[in-house]
Amino acid sequence: ILSEVQKLNDDPKIHGIIVQLPLDTDSPVDAKRITNAVSPSKDVDGICDENAGRLSHGELEGYFVACTPLGCLELIKRSGVTIKGSRAVVIGRSKIVGLPVALLLLWHHATVTVCHSRTQDLRSVVKDADIIVAAVGQAQMVKKDWVKPGAVVIDCGINSIKGIISVNSFL
Repeated sequence: ILSEVQKLNDDPKIHGIIVQLPLDTDSPVDAKRITNAVSPSKDVDGICDENAGRLSHGELEGYFVACTPLGCLELIKRSGVTIKGSRAVVIGRSKIVGLPVALLLLWHHATVTVCHSRTQDLRSVVKDADIIVAAVGQAQMVKKDWVKPGAVVIDCGINSIKGIISVNSFL
């Protein structure tokens, strides 16, 4: 895998590389070593240590941040809710969505609380949030009666729901 990553790094026709995690292999693989082998200039998910470090230090331009966190930020901006000074709750702590969303909101001057599937009494954390980003693989983790009027809610977790679904079932 490392030799293939290096070939992609060296190829000027390749502009971006995604290491699809988790790595599905029969032999033990050091995923961190592989993601860090991707050139930071081609790491479109922004998860190599160099790019993740840049985000954690507040550098918001000049490198890749994953598209889902950036998309969440853009949706929040377009919603009309002011990020600066708002209370934001991010549910999920993955390197590709949860943590980058939390850091982007933090660097846009929101007060950010990061929760996860084991957070106790999630309702009490969510109820006062102006911005809620659910980035976990559990459908309907945030209940509609937990959300205050006017709050922005984005569910970017990947999950499946069985049965017939209508928009009204979520409102």
